[in-house]
Amino acid sequence: MNTVRSTLLLALLLLLAGCDDAFAPPSPTAQATLSGPSIEASPTLSIRQPTVIPYDELYSGSNDPTAAALPPDSALPPLAVGSPAPVGTGQTIQVTGMDGALLPGVLYQNREGLRLPGVLLLAPRYTDWGDFPEKLHLSGYTVLAMSMREEGALLDFTVMIQALSTGEADPASLAVIGAGAGADMALLGCAGELLCDTVVLLSPSGNPALLEAMNQYNPRPLLVSASQDDLASFTMAQQLETAATGEVLLQPFSSAGSGTQMLVNRPDLGDLLIQWLEQMIG
Repeated sequence: MNTVRSTLLLALLLLLAGCDDAFAPPSPTAQATLSGPSIEASPTLSIRQPTVIPYDELYSGSNDPTAAALPPDSALPPLAVGSPAPVGTGQTIQVTGMDGALLPGVLYQNREGLRLPGVLLLAPRYTDWGDFPEKLHLSGYTVLAMSMREEGALLDFTVMIQALSTGEADPASLAVIGAGAGADMALLGCAGELLCDTVVLLSPSGNPALLEAMNQYNPRPLLVSASQDDLASFTMAQQLETAATGEVLLQPFSSAGSGTQMLVNRPDLGDLLIQWLEQMIG
């Protein structure tokens, strides 16, 4: 037994003697060189300044009592641009599209807070209507004239008609008047939108999709007008009259132009549209 203990003790001493380097004090200088992958430093540092948004613009929607009271995903009312318009003139506005784009237009509204029947005017540019929006307004309507863009037209239509009804016009009495490309957009949009009580089309195109839209729009009332020399438009107007199951009026003209130009060449057309609106939405 003593021999075994002596052997183990000797082995332990030899092991400790070989580990002297493990307990050596640290050296003041590095004893090894580390290396690894490196990235060349950028020659310059580019710092982009943040976009500064005025406080009034940043919080204008959330601080507006009408906007704040809306349920989630509702369309915002038209946002006034610039100084308030004098009484009797239109106020330049912007409507926020579903993709966040600001859609330009002009709004004619009652200054006494009354919710009048509303009319949405659609044309490639809201300025195409001339003085017709003001005539409509003086006849007792809240009028929203909007410019169109090609992409996302139907989604834009949805926010336009909802913006008109949200806080400006009587949502129970709304009409849409479209001219040219706006005529197509008016019928295609109102086919799936029950807020539309009546539609007026000035020079619709020959797009066959309009006939399918007419089937969805029925049996609501329709007025359609076109020049007889605008063959594709006039043919479509006749087909829409045939497809209508509700009250319908086809007003043909001879060489009256197309779209909003018809209101210039035939001033009596504007009077006819106002009479139609009086019968349909009051």
